Amino acid sequence: MGDEADEVDKLLKSDSMHLSRTQEVDRVLSESPLDPFAVLGVTHTTSANDIRLAYRNKSRLIHPDKAVHERAREAFEKLKRAESELMDDTRRKTILGLMDEARREVAAQPRWQNREAADGDGGEEFEVAVREKYRAIMVDIEWRRRQRAKQEMAAEGAAKAQAEEEAAMRRRKRDADKEWEDGRDERVSSWRNFVAAGSTKKKEKKKIKRRKDDGPSSLAGDSTSARLEIEMGGRDVKSTQTPGESEGEGDNSVSAGLSSNTAAGGKPGEQQETHTEVDDSEEEEEEEEEEEEPALRYKRLGGNVQGLLEKDTASTLMASERFLVLGTHWGNVVIMDFEGNEVKKWRAHSATVNAVSIDIDNEYVASAGDDGRVVVHGLYSDDITIVDYSRPVKAVALDPHYSRKASRRFVSGGMSGQVVMHEKRWLGKSDTIVFTSDAGPIQTIQWHGTLVAWACDEGVQIYDTVRAQRISQVARPEGSPRADLYSCRLHWRDARTLVVGWANIVQVVALKERGQTQTQTQQEKPTPPPSSSTDQDQASSPLLYAEISVLFRTDFIVCGLAVYRDSFLVLSHGDHEAVRNMMAGDGVPGDSQQQQQLQQRARHAQPPELRMIDWNIEEVSSDVLALEGFALLQPNDYGLAHCATHEADSWYILSPKQLVSVRPRGLGDHVQWLSERGRYRQALGDIEDAYRNQGPWAAYRDQIKDAEYQSIGQAYAHALMDEDNPAEAAEVCARVLPRNGASEAREAWEAWVFAFAEANALNEIAPHIPTTGLRLSSTVYEMVLAFLLTSDVGHFRRLVFAWPTSLFNAYSVVLAIEDQIDKASESDRVTLKECLALLYDKLNQPAKSLTYHLELFAPGILDRVLNENLFDAIRDKAQLVLRYDDRTLGLDASGADADADADAADRLRRRCEAQGAQLLTDNTDAVPCASVVKQLIRDPGHLHVYLHALLTKDPHLGAPFADLQVELYAEYNPERLLHFLRVSTYYSFDKALEICEERGLVPEMVFILGRMGDNHRALMLIIDRLRDVPRAIEFAKDQNDPELWNDLVMYARDKPEFIVGLLELGGTHTNPTAVIRSIPEALSVPGIRRALTNVLHDYHLQVELCTDCKHVLDGDCEVLSDALHRLQHQGMGVSSGQLCLACQTPLEEMPAGSRGALAFWCGHIFHDKCVLHPDVLRKTLLLDSTSPSSSTNLLSLKQRRDRRQLLRMVLSPAEQRKIVTQAKLDRTLMIRQYSPACPVCAEYDQKDAKSQSQSQSQSLNQTQQQAMGGWSPLERRDRGAPAAAGSDGNAGMDSAALPTEQAASDRHDLLPPVQTLSI
Repeated sequence: MGDEADEVDKLLKSDSMHLSRTQEVDRVLSESPLDPFAVLGVTHTTSANDIRLAYRNKSRLIHPDKAVHERAREAFEKLKRAESELMDDTRRKTILGLMDEARREVAAQPRWQNREAADGDGGEEFEVAVREKYRAIMVDIEWRRRQRAKQEMAAEGAAKAQAEEEAAMRRRKRDADKEWEDGRDERVSSWRNFVAAGSTKKKEKKKIKRRKDDGPSSLAGDSTSARLEIEMGGRDVKSTQTPGESEGEGDNSVSAGLSSNTAAGGKPGEQQETHTEVDDSEEEEEEEEEEEEPALRYKRLGGNVQGLLEKDTASTLMASERFLVLGTHWGNVVIMDFEGNEVKKWRAHSATVNAVSIDIDNEYVASAGDDGRVVVHGLYSDDITIVDYSRPVKAVALDPHYSRKASRRFVSGGMSGQVVMHEKRWLGKSDTIVFTSDAGPIQTIQWHGTLVAWACDEGVQIYDTVRAQRISQVARPEGSPRADLYSCRLHWRDARTLVVGWANIVQVVALKERGQTQTQTQQEKPTPPPSSSTDQDQASSPLLYAEISVLFRTDFIVCGLAVYRDSFLVLSHGDHEAVRNMMAGDGVPGDSQQQQQLQQRARHAQPPELRMIDWNIEEVSSDVLALEGFALLQPNDYGLAHCATHEADSWYILSPKQLVSVRPRGLGDHVQWLSERGRYRQALGDIEDAYRNQGPWAAYRDQIKDAEYQSIGQAYAHALMDEDNPAEAAEVCARVLPRNGASEAREAWEAWVFAFAEANALNEIAPHIPTTGLRLSSTVYEMVLAFLLTSDVGHFRRLVFAWPTSLFNAYSVVLAIEDQIDKASESDRVTLKECLALLYDKLNQPAKSLTYHLELFAPGILDRVLNENLFDAIRDKAQLVLRYDDRTLGLDASGADADADADAADRLRRRCEAQGAQLLTDNTDAVPCASVVKQLIRDPGHLHVYLHALLTKDPHLGAPFADLQVELYAEYNPERLLHFLRVSTYYSFDKALEICEERGLVPEMVFILGRMGDNHRALMLIIDRLRDVPRAIEFAKDQNDPELWNDLVMYARDKPEFIVGLLELGGTHTNPTAVIRSIPEALSVPGIRRALTNVLHDYHLQVELCTDCKHVLDGDCEVLSDALHRLQHQGMGVSSGQLCLACQTPLEEMPAGSRGALAFWCGHIFHDKCVLHPDVLRKTLLLDSTSPSSSTNLLSLKQRRDRRQLLRMVLSPAEQRKIVTQAKLDRTLMIRQYSPACPVCAEYDQKDAKSQSQSQSQSLNQTQQQAMGGWSPLERRDRGAPAAAGSDGNAGMDSAALPTEQAASDRHDLLPPVQTLSI
């Protein structure tokens, strides 16, 4: 048990220590860092050694290794900073100087001028005011310091910005001069072309206007049945590599052509073109377009690809979900990651790699080169397939399911003009020629699903690998340049859409299923036998046909094609001038001089551009790509590879010396672009929508971290503050500033609060300041409250009620409110009182808080006084308590009811029964009556209510204020004054009579005169002023004064109404005969007959009553006499062993000549011989006549028994009782004749007469020792003695003389203990 107790003590001690540590951490954190004395918990008079000692004690208490508080480290650092400041002599002197300054300013205030506080001895309240003033001074100094630092930073930033601007201007001037010199030849050429062609007006981009087609165009077999051509002059937008910065726009010329053999009724193979010209005569206003955000993000691939391309040049590129495959002019095939780092590399060809292909599982890579070989290389195995076609192979495509199928098919084509399907069969590998062209080589092959598309000089062929047949041919557009100079570009958008690019023409080919009729016609045509790998799927494969859905012409050369969402991505080369040169060069092949000029112009080619064109054939964006060596590159040197991943699409641009990755701009890029242009609102809104998984940027929400979000939000808030919009800036701060409790978050919030203070807009940021989780310095909260106290009292109240008092120093706020409350308006004063009531409650000062609660008539405040036993707090607020009752009852300030007809008595009753009045009267011990009366002496109305309630509760409580109460009753409730005069006996008669005389209150004067004994004057008042006969008679009856009756009879002798009243109401108090005789003979008294009749009737009734009462009294006397007789003649039981008080021998041992014992009513018992006179003893003894002995010999017991038996035989029972009774009476009369007295009582009566006070204690002690066993039951109960034991035998005794009760009571304390008598 001892060990368990020790463990319990240790546990309690540890819990107590943990609580004290937590409390100390909270205290340190709540103190302002500007007051190091408060942080350390010392005064400004503490010495350096004591400061060091205080720091040691408190640092041990709140050390982070010992305290488990989550902010213990912060509190410890704060304590350390405070100690460092105070141990620095210079810093401590500065703080003490500021403290003295604060003391002087506080002492100069009117509140402290008449107090000892001005001399430094004002007590704790004055010291608190000094500390608050010091804190205000430090806050002002800190604010000025921050302002100065901010101004210095702004000046430094402005100087730095100016220097950077000057340097940028110098750079721009230098670059402009260089560009001017480099572009001299181009300007001269452009000017000459302008002069030759004439000036043209710049136009805005326009949407293509197209004529509706009558029906869909169909292409079957090798013939082209329809073609849709749209010639479009796209917007020539040149921009730097920085996204979104456009440099200019070129001329926009738009023309459209629409032809359809089917719609026009022409024959197959013929073309009919209809051109719709745009009305160029419309004048368009030049408007400055809003800068558009770029849609794509560009990045040059780094890694070791740069080192590779320094020695080699890239020739082809393909992207998969996992990696990139690059082919070079030296025959190398390189596997790279998406950052440009080499993963794997092998030498597959001895000449240029023209094409590469990847299967859908990313396990095999195929390459085709000028060395005539096709190499299929397994990435995760040693499986390598090499096929040599002896002629340069320009294109290759693997079966998408190459790794899954045993056939291991791939398609290739090149300079031979044949498309060859290579696959494994039962008998070995075989090549199947799928297509042969005499017009030129196969340029490119793309395999998607079950369809293969390739391009040659004739056009684009689409082949169904399931049915092993070509679906259709899309002819090369008329007027297209040479295919070998401007390669065709193919891109499968999906399984049914193919995008084709021919030089400056883009076609969209849609593959659709044929109808039933077309299906039957197609089945009648002979088809080559299907391969073994397609036999099973042929029946399920639908018949398809191709239809050109879109065709448009551009003013640039297409170097790559892709589709992104609802737009085309086109990698372009050159502009309309390059297209014109291309068309001119293709048209005059024999003119060597002109060819040479065109080649000269091509050497100064423009950089490529990546253009985004929507499905309405409108250019959305155009980004210039300043690739390395672009001036010497041709369109075939570029390529565009598409990579579709789970995260987002991406594209890779190929040039001989450089690779560029293109990705859709994410949320981070979008936000950065908006921030650079000051569009913070949109940036912030897009981030928040993404966080909520809404909007177009929801998929990129992980790109923005909290720090960046907060930085953008704060930048937006700064912009709003500069625009003088603090309200919106405060909302932005509330949204973006962190609330995680870190020191950075606290510093950010405090900086913004000071910024709003500088802008005089603290009311805007106040509702958003964090109060839970993250807590700022108490100085911040106090500064906000001080600002709102003088500017917006309503807002101030909301914050005081909402903020925990642990955030700020509640006492300093109370002082500020008390200084401001007298200056405020009436409505603001009520609000400030509510704040004071709340703050005093939080400060645990109910005496002050109840004052404001009562002034504000707060509901339930009196219940709170009862529940919390706050009677001491309302001891000096009696007037407010009673006013609270009036407000509760709906009375006005004067105590009058709103209803003018309300009964005054009922109103007084309700006011006395109200909760406040009952509270004061029920707790007079806590709220003394004198204190309440002193407070209410100037408010007689409420004083009257209180004293009346006190009288109702206990008439004796208001005894000291009886005279005041008489005056109050006479003033406010005269009808209740007479009742008060009757029940109270503490008022002064003279003063009460004077008050009643002043107000003419006759009944009250009559009562007071009656109390004073001036009955005659009182009677005269009743007769003369009231003329109330019954009242006069009643007054005479109450006084019962014969002289008063005589005065009344004398006054009434000549007044008939008084005569009749005396006869009817006088009763036994007046003699009717005297009244009748006093009537003058000539006086006529109406009603005297009736009065006399009543008098006679009353007389007879009185006689009868007296007779009956006499009979009743006689009967009662008889009964009482019999009872007394029986009491005096009954026997008394005496216990055996008791002693005779005279001879001190047992009562059973009879002395000679003694017949028995004699007991007195005082309780003392003696032998009869010891107290009776010999003559009396002799006469009362019954001597045996036959005995020879003297008269002193008593009869023996046997003789007496024989004698009684003889008497029973001779006499009857009635005669026997009569003889015995007569003998007892004779003996009693004999004893009474000689008047024997108890010798003990007589002795003590004598001693008491001589020296009662001297012998009292000695007599009691002696008597108690002698006669302890003889006490009576009554005296045993009074003296606390034990009851006597039961007697063994009882002796019949005759009674002595009965002493009176008064004599027995007088000697009760002086007589010795009496012996027990059992009557």
